[in-house]
Amino acid sequence: MSKILTMLFAKRSPSSLNWVGYALCGALIGFVYQAYWGQLIGPSMTTYQWLIVHWKDISHYSHGPLIPLIAAGLVWWKRQELTAVAIRPQWRGLEVVALAMALYYAGIKGIEPRTVVISFVMLLYGLVLTLAGREAFRVLFFPISFLFLMIPLNFLEERVAVPLQHLMAICSTAVLNAFGIATQRVGTQMYSQMFQFHVDTPCSGIQSLMALTTVTAAYAYVTQHKQWKRWLLFLSAIPLAVLGNMARVIVVAMVAQIYGQKLAMELHDTVAGYIVFGVALVLMVFFGWLLELPYGRLWSHSVKPVEPQKDLLRDIP
Repeated sequence: MSKILTMLFAKRSPSSLNWVGYALCGALIGFVYQAYWGQLIGPSMTTYQWLIVHWKDISHYSHGPLIPLIAAGLVWWKRQELTAVAIRPQWRGLEVVALAMALYYAGIKGIEPRTVVISFVMLLYGLVLTLAGREAFRVLFFPISFLFLMIPLNFLEERVAVPLQHLMAICSTAVLNAFGIATQRVGTQMYSQMFQFHVDTPCSGIQSLMALTTVTAAYAYVTQHKQWKRWLLFLSAIPLAVLGNMARVIVVAMVAQIYGQKLAMELHDTVAGYIVFGVALVLMVFFGWLLELPYGRLWSHSVKPVEPQKDLLRDIP
């Protein structure tokens, strides 16, 4: 099977173009387009249309259209490494393609759009492994996996947003009291003599968490060279989102304490979102810088004894 795939898709000279391979690739592209851009899921919506509706109507996935573009940019960034790999088709990739088709069938029959989108990413895995081989699959693994971040997971909102709301209210109240602003908390309500705020779902951090995971994943992949550092920086999106939103709540509360709640709410509705991402992005870059420091060399230098200078020793009587 591998020999057949190699004959069909291996690089050839311009004088002996493999028209059979190009025809099969064209048919494959047409099949994928029909499956995900033409086939209806349920009565009136394709997979692509379902994604567009969710990206548009669910605020914390408004960054969804950027994810395929970022993934394409990551492929372009790896273009030299990708063109240097040897094309060795792997027939075992067909097993991944079969799994993707099984997920696709289950998603279409069960009217489960998320399952269909997952099958699309799995299909890309299988096609790359089948047609190009393991080396190309290794290079393209992260850009393809990055597409998982475009799948709306709004069903997790109640499980994640509510605990984040309480955490945000608890931490913000503690910080405000530490700054000398007497603040009380009842559930997700925050009170003082000058303001009364409710830490609602957008202020919980769920919206910025979804966007920050996307930004942090791409930043970690580009800047970090060790896999564990990439994962650590990616997982830092959770505390970064919490800290960014806590900064927003604290700043708005301080403005309300000094200038009144009306001005504070105007600030909240206009520029408070920039505070979240400003704080989170600065912390992300700082944490990435910390991960790149040569701790082993710094430690060795700090514990190394200072060598006496010979010229100074000569002057000692």
